[in-house]
Amino acid sequence: MKMVAEFWNIPKGLISVFYVFAFATVIIFVLGFWDKMRIWSKGMDVDHELKGMGPAGLIWLSIIKFFSPDCLLAKRLFPRSFIRGLMLVGIMWGFTLLFLGTVGRSVNHYMFQFLDGGVWLLFSLLLDIAGVVVLVGTGFGLYRKYIGKPERMVKSTQDGILLSLLFLVIFSGFLVEGIRLAALNPPAADWSPIGFAFGGVVKALFGAKALSALYIGIWTIHFLFAFSFIAYIPFSKYEHIFASQISAYLFGNKWKEKEIPSDWVFTEEIKRRRDERLKQ
Repeated sequence: MKMVAEFWNIPKGLISVFYVFAFATVIIFVLGFWDKMRIWSKGMDVDHELKGMGPAGLIWLSIIKFFSPDCLLAKRLFPRSFIRGLMLVGIMWGFTLLFLGTVGRSVNHYMFQFLDGGVWLLFSLLLDIAGVVVLVGTGFGLYRKYIGKPERMVKSTQDGILLSLLFLVIFSGFLVEGIRLAALNPPAADWSPIGFAFGGVVKALFGAKALSALYIGIWTIHFLFAFSFIAYIPFSKYEHIFASQISAYLFGNKWKEKEIPSDWVFTEEIKRRRDERLKQ
């Protein structure tokens, strides 16, 4: 029994528009980061640790280091702020799972089918959990920056744009999933509990007859949010998703050579900031 319904109820013309936007988004994202990597690769590297890497090598280094414990466990951030560390880890892990889930669905749709039966049910549950973690994390981040307003927090427009876009991507994604489940009522739909709940609310508010039209509209909004978020990343300060991995690589190597614990500088920096606050 086939469990995945890609492009359900979407007109062919709109599917074509989707592919055009997807292609343009990939081009913008790649060119944006390639240009940044090209500039970084020309920067001063006294010890020549990046010599000969070029943009492609730096991108590969960033991808590898992204999956390191320092990054995925936010080991540098937790000593500074446990709440920020927890929020960042939740968003990173959740977003990574959602990204891998999107890749998996693409492979299932275009290459070979493997999402069926129990595999699909577990897949759906994991993605729903990942989605709600990112939704809570981004929602908390927006609250903390613009409502809670902790002292000494540096806020910028870019923070709000990226967090808002990511929140809207996940929220609209749950709406898309929920409306489809409410309209098709597939077996074991409750294995997507968050989407199932969203669909129940939408159906109760607008009625079953409105679901098909609503699905097309929300699906369009969802992919526009998603592509806008992806295309904007290289031109925002969140480029450090890649840049921080390069600096961590260089920093780790230099401090290992000097036989100094890699967390020493961060401990000293935290102590210095704490002392400055006490003096005020």
